[in-house]
Formats: sequence, C-alpha cells, structure tokens
Amino acid sequence: MLTALSHSVNEEEVAVLPGSVGSLIEDWLAHIEREGRSPSTMAGYRSLHGQLPDAFLRKRLVTVTPKLLEQLYVELGRKDGRGASTVQHFHRFLRAAFNQGIRWGMLTKNPTQLVTPPRSIKHEIAPPAIAEVRRVLEAARTSRNRDNALIFRFMAATGCRRGEACGVRWEDLDLDRGLVVLRSSVVQVKQNITLKDTKTHQRRTVSLDDNTVAALAAHFEASVKLADQFESTLIQKSFVFSDSPGGGDPVPPTRLTQAWDRLATACKVDARLHDLRHFQASALIDAGESIATVAARLGHSDTSTTLRVYAHLMPGADGRAADIVGSMLDDEAHEVERPPVRFRPGGRVA
Repeated sequence: MLTALSHSVNEEEVAVLPGSVGSLIEDWLAHIEREGRSPSTMAGYRSLHGQLPDAFLRKRLVTVTPKLLEQLYVELGRKDGRGASTVQHFHRFLRAAFNQGIRWGMLTKNPTQLVTPPRSIKHEIAPPAIAEVRRVLEAARTSRNRDNALIFRFMAATGCRRGEACGVRWEDLDLDRGLVVLRSSVVQVKQNITLKDTKTHQRRTVSLDDNTVAALAAHFEASVKLADQFESTLIQKSFVFSDSPGGGDPVPPTRLTQAWDRLATACKVDARLHDLRHFQASALIDAGESIATVAARLGHSDTSTTLRVYAHLMPGADGRAADIVGSMLDDEAHEVERPPVRFRPGGRVA
C-alpha cells in the first residue's frame, strides 16, 4: 500500500477521473480562486497538490479512509526530510478540500477528521539583538544598493510585513505628522507581482520616529531627481520603494529577502528579514508598552495573536504583577522586614 501511494502507476500525466480525489481538489482550487483567494495562497495550494502521489489522486473519494490518510502522511513525511509542520500543511489542505466535497454532496463525511497529523515542535521566537540589526543596516548603507538600508530601517521601525513595506506609496506618507498608512501588500509568485489588501484586510496608521522621517524625506528628494533624469514623474501613487525611476513598480519582495540574507550572512547575523518584525515587538515589550499597542503596530487582528506569539518575551511581567498586588494588600503599619533567606538547590532553606 505504501509503495502504491509513493509512486505513480506510470510516468504519464495523471488522468483526472470524476469522483476521484484529484477531481475534487482541482474543482475546489478553481472554486476558491474564483472567490478571490490571494495569488500567494493559490500558489501554495497548487504546490501541495503537485506533491501528492499520483496513485492517491486517482483514488475514488469513497475509498479514502483514515488509515489510508495516515499511511499517506507517513510517506509524505519521509520524502526529502519533510518535517511534521509540512505534513500538517498537507493535512489542512486535504481537510479543506474534503469539506468542500461534503458541501457539494460528493462525500457524507470527512476522513481527515479522524486522523491526527504528526505534531510539530513550536520554537520560541528569538528576535535579533539591536547590535545585530545595526550591523546589517550599516552594511546595507555601504552596499551597491544603498536604498535597501532605508527599506530595512522602515521595516524595523514600523514592524510591518515585507509585502506591506513594498506596497507603500507616497500618498500613504504624512511626513509632517510622522505617519504612514499601511493599506496594501505586494505579493510575488515567481515573476508575477500583484497588489492586494494587507493580511488582515485592514488598513492601519503607524507613527514614525524622527530619524526615519528624515531618511524618507531625503529619499523623496533623491527620487524626484532620479525621475527627472529619466524624464519621468514622481506622483502620489508612485511606490516609495522602487527599482524604477518614477516609482511605477514596487520593489520585488524576493529581491529584498535575497539582499537581507546576503548582508546578514556577511555580517554573521543569524536572522531573517521577517525577524525585523519580531525585533519591533520585542523592543516595545522590553520598553513596557502594552500588548494592545504592540498588536496595533504589527497589524494583528486581536491581542490574543500577539500574546500567543510573544508571551515568552515578558518574563518580568509576572514579577511586576506580584509587587503591584502585594503593595495593595499591605499598609505601612503592617509592613515587615523580609528576613534574609538562603535557598539551596533541592528545596532546603538554610
């Protein structure tokens, strides 16, 4: 059975049969694309679809059992050293497709509901230190493309996502008030670049520090001069970060990631471009800012997401809470001097 799942019957293109797993998946993908699912999401789903064994795609829907899915997950996890989190992507992908099959009357129950995918170990986020971020920014300032330094600073200063930074237009900036409106995001799938809403489909206004404002103002003047040299015009809808004179096209997100990876490696900094977002969160939490403020700047739909991701960065919060409540319980008349206590490992007190 495992061998049959792992290999196609032949090397020819998979024949999509009515009532088969492959037929359902193709119909479902076409359906959610018509509904407006983002290009990046569709690219991810099609990648998962393309990695499913041909023999499994040929299976009739009524023959797919929880045991068959468990065997499939084992095989998917063995190929190319895939981790448990990747297998979970397959599980969620199939669960959504089979749920659509139920809504269309092609299935009476979803076999994925009786299958437990392998558990992945969630690692706590370790944001880069300020010294590491500064090293990469300095390296970017002296690199061949010095504009990358401003983009990286903008991301670190606002906590915005990569695509959101690429999608900023000059009309989104109010440098007099030190504000930027993050309303759109650039998505790149291979060489195709599209503009869509932010991840939470909500615009948000984020304050900018004085030095970032000054850097953006200088960038504006330089962009105007560059546009003039190429007989182009910088308009309100021009992109702030662009490789083209006049800002007609946004900077490709993948180019930013490649530039960051190259500079970070040269600086011996173990951090991804996305970690600048975590750097923003950790800096605010260390400064004692409220979770509501952190969530608002990061664009989280609610504070529960922020707490789930960054709770481990607040080790001192519980100690401060104890002191606050303790001070309320005692008054000066009942205050006592805390005796010196030497605590020995193993629980004994001397």
